[in-house]
Amino acid sequence: MSILSLLAGLVGRPSTPAIFCLAVCGFASLPAKAENEVPPALVGVVRYHFRERLEGVKPGGKQYSAPAYETEALPPSIAASNEEQVRVIKGRVAHLPYSFVINLGGKGAGTLEVNILTADGEPLRGYPKTLANAFAQGAEATSQEFEIPVTPKLAAKIEKDLLEKNQHLTQVQLVVQTSQ
Repeated sequence: MSILSLLAGLVGRPSTPAIFCLAVCGFASLPAKAENEVPPALVGVVRYHFRERLEGVKPGGKQYSAPAYETEALPPSIAASNEEQVRVIKGRVAHLPYSFVINLGGKGAGTLEVNILTADGEPLRGYPKTLANAFAQGAEATSQEFEIPVTPKLAAKIEKDLLEKNQHLTQVQLVVQTSQ
C-alpha cells in the first residue's frame, strides 16, 4: 500500500483532515538540520583602540578625539581535520607577541573557546575563556569581544610601531565573529 493511498483513506474520516493538516504543517515548519552540519566560518580581528591628543586646544576645551581603532586580522578559520563540526583559527598578528587559538564547537556544539598564548606557550592571564552557545541562533550575538591585557612597555611599542604621533593606545581587543 502506498503512502498516497493510505493518506487518501484517512482524509475521508471526519476528524482526520484536521489531524492530517496539522501533521503536514507541523513537519513542514521544523527546520531540517544535517547531522554533520559545519558551524559557520569564524573571523578573528584584533582591535587597537586609541584616542588622539588634540593640539592647539583652548584652555578648558576638548583635549582628546573621539575613540577610534586600527585592526589586524587573524588567518581565516578552517574546519578541523579530525572533526567536521569544529571551526578553528590559529595564528598571530604583527603587533602582538601572542599566538591565538580559537575553536568553535570543540567542546560541544556552539561552544567558543579562546586561548591567547605567550611566546613561551603559556596562556595569557585570564585565558583560556570558554563560552557556551556563543553564537546561538536565537541570540542576536554574531560577535564576541575579549580584552587583551597589555603591559605599559607593550603599549608603548604598539603606539610607536602602529599608531601615529599623538595617538595613545587605550585598549586592545580580540573580536571573534561569525561570517555566514
